Amino acid sequence: MKTYAHWSRQFQRFLKIKSPQELSTADVKEYLTYLAVKCKVAASTQDQAFNSLLFLFRHALKREFGVLKDVPRAKKSLYIPMVLSMPEIEAILKQLYYPYNLFVKVLFGCGLRLFEGLQIRVSDFNFDAGKLLVHGKGKKDRTVPIPETITQELKAQIEKVSKLHEQDLAAGYDGVFLDDELEKKYPARLIRIVR
Repeated sequence: MKTYAHWSRQFQRFLKIKSPQELSTADVKEYLTYLAVKCKVAASTQDQAFNSLLFLFRHALKREFGVLKDVPRAKKSLYIPMVLSMPEIEAILKQLYYPYNLFVKVLFGCGLRLFEGLQIRVSDFNFDAGKLLVHGKGKKDRTVPIPETITQELKAQIEKVSKLHEQDLAAGYDGVFLDDELEKKYPARLIRIVR
């Protein structure tokens, strides 16, 4: 919704003082053309603007803006991602300290995005099958092989953290900290784990 609101504001700025009731298909065509030709935005950005304006017309203005013909399409990005060589990866890993180096080994070794790596839980590791369950974008889960070169290191890390967790439980620390959204609702509270 933030994205849709952003594009609605940008559209309003582009049209300057036109009232919402006066908005037309021609205005939308002019704006999308401006984005593609003058601003040279990526195709995905132009699509995002189009979808936002479609939402604005349908749900806020309660009308359709019709068929948009002859709107120049933004060019698809020719971006080619940079891939690091093995020596470059090894040089990076040598600069990292434990446990961060292990985390980066998992990212590189399993081909994960950063946010996917941050969502990994102990239960996602299946060492018997040599697989890691990855929770990807759009709730699309997949499995990837766990590199044999880091398997023992991962098992040792899990065992170390397990012992630390047991010590915490013995000391009476059996809770979790809330994420930002929940903390706003329940300020500075520690939720106890129901066992």
